[in-house]
Amino acid sequence: MGRFDLFADALWQFFVAGYADLRTERDDGLITPEDVSWYFTTFAEYPLHEKRALKFARGRVLDIGSGAGRHTLYLQKQKLRVTAIDISPDLVSLAQAVGVKNARVADIGSTLPFRDGEFDTVILFGNNLGICGTPKKFQKMLRELYRVTSPRGRILATTRQPNLIDPVHRRYWQHNLNAGRAMGQVRLRLILNGKRGNWFDLLLFSPTELMQISAKEKWELAQVYPLESFEEGYAVMMEKVNRS
Repeated sequence: MGRFDLFADALWQFFVAGYADLRTERDDGLITPEDVSWYFTTFAEYPLHEKRALKFARGRVLDIGSGAGRHTLYLQKQKLRVTAIDISPDLVSLAQAVGVKNARVADIGSTLPFRDGEFDTVILFGNNLGICGTPKKFQKMLRELYRVTSPRGRILATTRQPNLIDPVHRRYWQHNLNAGRAMGQVRLRLILNGKRGNWFDLLLFSPTELMQISAKEKWELAQVYPLESFEEGYAVMMEKVNRS
């Protein structure tokens, strides 16, 4: 079973039946329920930080990890040319079913099937900025996004800062450091109707960490939009620094 098979099943189940019992389990046993309806929201229901970031979308857009296509659908209405990609064929089929015009299977962890400079804007919402799971893989992703974007390329993304206030989370981050992992590296698996999927890693960043790592790959953190706190979530607009 692929790491996102249960996620695709949950979204399809919600699309058909209006309900899906999806949860995430962290590798220390912490289980959190997921609101699957979130993946079918419209622009009016987006959180403020997403709305602010989306104002910077322009030109040819690549929506990575598009899921049910909620952001692609909005940008299509804004008359932007959008390509939606997802690693899951079932999610690509779902995106097409809800009205996404150009959806295809592709893996951001590999070389993307696009020409150099093909896109002006890349979208990585829903914590997809850290979907590659480790700092090294994140840097590799940034290099690939540098390749497929034009000289005026930009990245619009959302992530969260590791929560250092709650003792449960603080112990988890400290355990990561003791184990030689990045502090914000979270190991998760999905649970749908009691069925557990495979483990995968998700990387969370503080704005400072994100700025430092991105600068190494010629991306500048140009705008930051937090929610009530950076731990709750924040959106960024990153601009390509063209090599001389």
